[in-house]
Order: sequence, then structure tokens, then C-alpha cells
Amino acid sequence: MSRILRLTIGTDAQFLDMTGAGKCFVRVSGDDVRLAFDQFSVDNGNYFTIDDGVTLIFDQPQPFVNQPCYVRANAGTAVIEVLNSGGSL
Repeated sequence: MSRILRLTIGTDAQFLDMTGAGKCFVRVSGDDVRLAFDQFSVDNGNYFTIDDGVTLIFDQPQPFVNQPCYVRANAGTAVIEVLNSGGSL
């Protein structure tokens, strides 16, 4: 079964569960989004930036299994959408 998350985020770090089976689709709109594996890093420089308007698709093996993720907007407000497909086609 697919699981879809849609979050509006600001500049405060927020935990985001991106684990699941199958493909993981991530779409960002509104502002660039920072992604890190701990709350300190997402605020202090050791983060990955997903640019506004970008869609990423991660295939199996799912890279976020057993890995906490923290996100925040770079400077304003952003919307991040995450879809876990729930299995192989």
C-alpha cells in the first residue's frame, strides 16, 4: 500500500519518516529544502539541499530504511511531498 506525506515546513527542523518499501518519490515546492540525518546538521551546515521544483526518485534498495531524516526550509516556507510506493511493480 502506498503512503503519501505532504508537509508544509518552515525554518524549524522537523522529523520526516521517509522509510518504506519500493520507490521513494520526493517533491519540493516553495523554497529550497535542507535534508540531514540529524537535527543538529540540518541547522548547522552538514545537510543536502533539494532545490525548489525538484522531484527525486529513489529506487530499491530504499536508502532511508532505519535512517532518521530531518528537514527544514532554507529561508522561508516550503512544501515537501513524499510518496513510498509500497513495493515493486
